[in-house]
This record gives sequence, structure tokens and C-alpha cells, in this order.
Amino acid sequence: SIMIREFFVLIICSVFTFNSQSQINIDSLDKEKFIKKSTVMSALIPGAGQIHNTKIKPDHVRSRLWWKIPVIYGGITTTGYFIYFNQNEFKNIRTERLNRQNGAAPNIYAFYSSSQLKILQEEYRRLRDISVISFIGFYLLQVIDANVEANLFLFDTDDNLSLKMDIKNYNGTSKLFIPSLTFTYTFNNKMLF
Repeated sequence: SIMIREFFVLIICSVFTFNSQSQINIDSLDKEKFIKKSTVMSALIPGAGQIHNTKIKPDHVRSRLWWKIPVIYGGITTTGYFIYFNQNEFKNIRTERLNRQNGAAPNIYAFYSSSQLKILQEEYRRLRDISVISFIGFYLLQVIDANVEANLFLFDTDDNLSLKMDIKNYNGTSKLFIPSLTFTYTFNNKMLF
């Protein structure tokens, strides 16, 4: 309980610390280092990478922190609770089943037979395993989100980048009509394809 309270105080303090810093000039920024820092921060403290990305958020983009941080912590907390609940049920049912095998009278789950307890035990094991996978998936998803958001905020969208589509007909040596679609990428006034 005290550890959980200290963890949330640390999170709240880090949110205010990261948000108190001003916007960064993107032109003078080491982009790879910034992206790596966002990813590592999000891996260490869930949501910290998303908070770090607000430093480079363009002015025309609305802040997403008001819904991202609660979703991150809600998902991690919910999956953590299901891990705890399913593990406790698994242990209680296993203990009851083993006590019955050792000759003890039915205690908590008196309405279930030993074979039904075995089925319940396996079901709670399966639910616990799914909860662990969900927890890991949710945690990795928020790390990936911080990385992708940093990449998108730092993506170059100046006027020197263009895409041109062209439709051509090729009538090579045969008399067949062969349609084709050609893409031409131009980046900094250099044709790439």
C-alpha cells in the first residue's frame, strides 16, 4: 500500500516535471536521441514517453495526454488486477483440491466435486496466463505508442517532399495492352524513383 502510494506520487511528480519544461526547437534537435529517450522513458515509467513527446508536439496538434495517460494506467491496473484475482482463485482451488486428496473434508468449494475443481483450476490458470499476456501486451503497446508518436512529430513534412502518380501504357513487342502505375518520389528536389 505504501509502495503503491509512493509510486503514484513519483508518477505525478514526473508528469509535472516533464510538462514544466518548455517546447524544444525541432530544427536543432538530435531526432534519433529524442526518439530513443521517449521510448526508454516509456519503458521505465509507463506514460513518461508520451509526456516527453509533448515537448515537440506541433502547435496545431491537440494534446492527447488527457486521455492517453488514464488509458495507459487504467489498462495496466486492470490487467494487473486480473492477474492477482485469477492467481488467488487458482491457488485457493488448488489448495482445496489437494486437501481433499489428502482426506480433508470439503471446505470453501463444497458444492464442487474434485473433478470439477480440477476443471476450475485449469480455467483459472488459463485466465491468469491470458491476463499476464494482456499485461505485457498493454505495456509494450504504450512503449510502441511513445516511439511512434515521437517519430510522427519529428517527421519532415516540408514542401520539398512530393509524390507523383503516372499511368502509362506499355505495348512492348506483343500486341497486348499492359497498363502500369508509376510512382515518382521527389525529396529535396532529387528524384528517388
